[in-house]
Amino acid sequence: MKKVKIWDGATRFFHWALVLNIFAAWYTIENRLIDLHEIFGHCLIALLVFRVCWGLFGSSTARFKHFIVHPIVAFRYLKQSLRLQVHHEVGHNPAGGWMIIIMILVIGFQVISGLFSNNDLGFSGALSDYVSKDMSDTLTQLHGINFDILLAIIWLHLVAVFFYVLVKKDNLIKTLLTGKKQLTKTPDTPLYFAPFSLGIIFMLIAGVFSYWLFK
Repeated sequence: MKKVKIWDGATRFFHWALVLNIFAAWYTIENRLIDLHEIFGHCLIALLVFRVCWGLFGSSTARFKHFIVHPIVAFRYLKQSLRLQVHHEVGHNPAGGWMIIIMILVIGFQVISGLFSNNDLGFSGALSDYVSKDMSDTLTQLHGINFDILLAIIWLHLVAVFFYVLVKKDNLIKTLLTGKKQLTKTPDTPLYFAPFSLGIIFMLIAGVFSYWLFK
């Protein structure tokens, strides 16, 4: 067994920042803190823009091409994994990779619909003036429905994580905290890790874009 770096700092920062911002967005809307809710929504926009950039130009294990496979391959892996017949060591496994893509798309729709939403009490999203009131009302309803879908996906994700931790003895949580993992062998192809400075540049670009939308 050898401890090998799997996740770079930028990817780990994105993951935990996403968790905190989704929780904060839920908490603020539940407590009718609409102004704070909007701020956390724009933070999520910045995080998603960063993740798309990092998925194209970041480290090996963060790149989309590293973990997006044919859906049949992902389904076959999921079936074998539930039977404890297969083990994946480096990066997102085939099924987990599709979970990441689905989550990005669902969160993406959540923040986009939020930009066009309103609450009929004086609040309106940053782009709500660009659509009709009826369209804004529709997107507001979809914003609420989509959040329930997002919650279901989050619960499914948590079940999968704890299945790996408790049943497959693969501590994904620890790996995403430390970035390192005990492997039975060194990866056949050396992993590439993009410089953290590149991640900072992408995050600044994403932050400026989100702030521009906010203003």
